[in-house]
Amino acid sequence: MTEKDRIDGKKEYLNAYKGIHKKLISLEEQLESLRITKESARTQILSDMPKSKTHTDLSDYIVKIDDMISRIDKLKKECMDKKLDIETHIFEMPDGVEAEIIYKRYLEFKTWEQICTEIGYSWRQTHRLHNKALNNFQI
Repeated sequence: MTEKDRIDGKKEYLNAYKGIHKKLISLEEQLESLRITKESARTQILSDMPKSKTHTDLSDYIVKIDDMISRIDKLKKECMDKKLDIETHIFEMPDGVEAEIIYKRYLEFKTWEQICTEIGYSWRQTHRLHNKALNNFQI
């Protein structure tokens, strides 16, 4: 395994949390959309307006919402477990600045510009430290 493959594997490990987090946000948005649709269906049922031929029972929405909530809860647990696992590895790093860069980049999803500003280093130096941090990061 080459050095680049090793670094790429570490990046993949660290980016896994971001992927889970994005899925979680997406599911929460879908749940909100489903709730809005359910409310609009309830409004239609309670009105005197003519009924459409494609009537969806409110119980269908409730079942879908319950299913979505259970999927979200499961994903929240997975997300929390992954974050705690990564945090444990970050806190074991000997250099505080390197650990801070890894934390901000992979757990707080900050841009390079934000990280540079917060730690007070140039863009180039921040990238050097990031590369060094990835080399020192132990999975």
